[in-house]
Amino acid sequence: MFFLKISRRAVSGIGAALITFIMFQSVHAQNPDAKNDNGAEKKDGVIKENVKVVGENIEQGYEAKNASSGTKTDTPILKTPISVQVIPKGIIDEQGALGLEDVYKNVSGVYQSGNTLNAQSEVRPIIRGFESPNIFLNGMRGTGFGAIDLFNVERIEILKGPASILYGAAEPGGIMNIITKKPLAHDFNEITAEFGTYEHYRFTLDSTGPLNEDEDLLYRLNMAYTNSESFRNVMDLDRFAIAPALTWLIAPKTELTLEATYTRERTPYDSGVPLGFNGEKLVPIDTFFGDPDLDGRTLEDFVIAAELNHEINKYLSVRSRLQYHRANPMNESIRHRGVRGTVGAEELRLRYQNEERTDEEWQLVTDFLSEFKTGDIKHKTVFGFDLRREEVEFDRFRQNLPNVLISPDPNFNFDPPANNHPADDQLSELEWGAIYLQDQISMLKDDKLQILLGGRYDYFEQQSLSSDVSQSEGAFTFRGGVLYQLTDWLAPFVSYTESFNPALTAETDVNGDVLAPETGRQYELGFKMNFFEERLQTTIAFFDLEKNEVPDFDVNTSSFLPGVDQRSRGVELDVLGRITDNVSLIANYAYTDTEMISNGNDPDEEKDRLGGVPLHSGRLWLTYNFSEGSSLEGLGAGLGLRYESKKHADFDTTELDDSLIFDAGVWYNTELSNGHKLKVQLNIENITNREYYSRASAQDIVHPGSPLAVKLTVGYEF
Repeated sequence: MFFLKISRRAVSGIGAALITFIMFQSVHAQNPDAKNDNGAEKKDGVIKENVKVVGENIEQGYEAKNASSGTKTDTPILKTPISVQVIPKGIIDEQGALGLEDVYKNVSGVYQSGNTLNAQSEVRPIIRGFESPNIFLNGMRGTGFGAIDLFNVERIEILKGPASILYGAAEPGGIMNIITKKPLAHDFNEITAEFGTYEHYRFTLDSTGPLNEDEDLLYRLNMAYTNSESFRNVMDLDRFAIAPALTWLIAPKTELTLEATYTRERTPYDSGVPLGFNGEKLVPIDTFFGDPDLDGRTLEDFVIAAELNHEINKYLSVRSRLQYHRANPMNESIRHRGVRGTVGAEELRLRYQNEERTDEEWQLVTDFLSEFKTGDIKHKTVFGFDLRREEVEFDRFRQNLPNVLISPDPNFNFDPPANNHPADDQLSELEWGAIYLQDQISMLKDDKLQILLGGRYDYFEQQSLSSDVSQSEGAFTFRGGVLYQLTDWLAPFVSYTESFNPALTAETDVNGDVLAPETGRQYELGFKMNFFEERLQTTIAFFDLEKNEVPDFDVNTSSFLPGVDQRSRGVELDVLGRITDNVSLIANYAYTDTEMISNGNDPDEEKDRLGGVPLHSGRLWLTYNFSEGSSLEGLGAGLGLRYESKKHADFDTTELDDSLIFDAGVWYNTELSNGHKLKVQLNIENITNREYYSRASAQDIVHPGSPLAVKLTVGYEF
């Protein structure tokens, strides 16, 4: 029944065979002595004749006009009938972003998740009301337990709404796709050093250029080391990351890129602070309820990938990417389990936990891209297949501890048991295969009418080796969209999309039945606009999103209850670009109305809002850079604000107050007499030192936002 049975060996074998075949064809079908200048233009390490490379247009500043995540083709955002937003590296640098959560706040309807997911150093996002734990890397799936460092990020794209048509299993709110830095055809070297409050130190290196005289072998090397404490007691982060990449321009129409990323980090596990029974503050925001002598959280994360791009003829090209990802988080910590006691004598329930998890994943994604005409109608098609195999091993030891009185100086007297090594083995395997087809149709004069149609069939087999539970199922998902260029600056669009997301590791419900896959669907209506001679891009979108067959975890039985339906609907506004040559802007606003549609397990929850999602939110970041030739050339400054209305925790009704936070930055760039460049930048977070809580899993796991923090960055380019 299944069209292709896959395994780790099959995925790697198919990928290697495909890459070998295309390389053989490119070398022997073309002139083997041809140089890169025989008709092909090289730009930033990418052959620009006809090879269709994902994300080939890289915007460093504020004018991010194209995105690849929405269609898997390099398509102008203003001609894409779905919501997709881009945060370029220039904005990330100006804002002095330290983690993913500092970046995705620039996009409407995206919030920090309260569920820690063992990923304390990076907080996964909630998109349009639903948590999105899997972060994508260059269009490939990453596990929800890997590490992410911004040192190798070129830009971040967020596709809103169900994305199963192109990416398979995913939450219906959308996906975040990180585009990494690629080798360039010109020499570039930069070192930076950061110094900040809470003993923050960070050093990075970015080096790229050609390795030979023919400039057909290009490299890039990024490295970063971070050592940082926190406003939270005993919390600190020690992280090292390295990302080498190599691009071989095999022929004028063929290129092969090899890239890898290795990250190692260590930090204590932080469960935040508890709140009172009425949501009141009980302890200072720096209070740590744990044992600093425990190992805390350690993580090794490794990704290696090979991507081949080849133009077969003027109508057809192929892009194939093979990726291996291994994440190994380990965690020895004291966890919160709830608040007990009475008002004025609250106690924190605790548990000692020692666990180790290993995720290994192979994935091969191959796309055949074609551009052709049928009469006056233009087509840009993508036909692809996606093969994936994942193995997970999860070992855990747990022991409940006596309750501790909640106070600013909690009294811990804990010695881990002698037999505390992880022993509760949970083993699972997943095999996945999919084929998909998408057509972008351009019609009428000047391509005013854009039609997007696509379908995908997924089939998976998974089993839990420890519980001998297995599951196999398939599903078809569809999406369609229409955009019409009404005027030079206004283009209304409408779309419909579906999602498919099984509960991985073949988990069962309270009755012992395997959980049904979650499904989702979204209706969207919006307007794409541009102003100030196309320098400022704006998207307004109205959406209605529904998620079905959501498993509801019951803490009383420690099992899942099936059959919950949830909904999210609202309106979002995103603005990005330049108002003048000196003034740039990024701004967003979201009204996100979420609710539990039905819950047969607990009817009292029906009509309740979903956790972690404020009804109103917005961000503004406005910058001014002095003109070239002026007496203050190189000087710039930015001022921003972030707002979220009240929201409650993910897993109970604990309410977090609204917050309004102000940030600022000032920078100076100058060229030295030797032609090298120097940059000095100062960023200030939470200028007014407002105390607030950014996210919460439950009453006992509430994470405070950062108070006033200052960071100085010095960069030297040569």
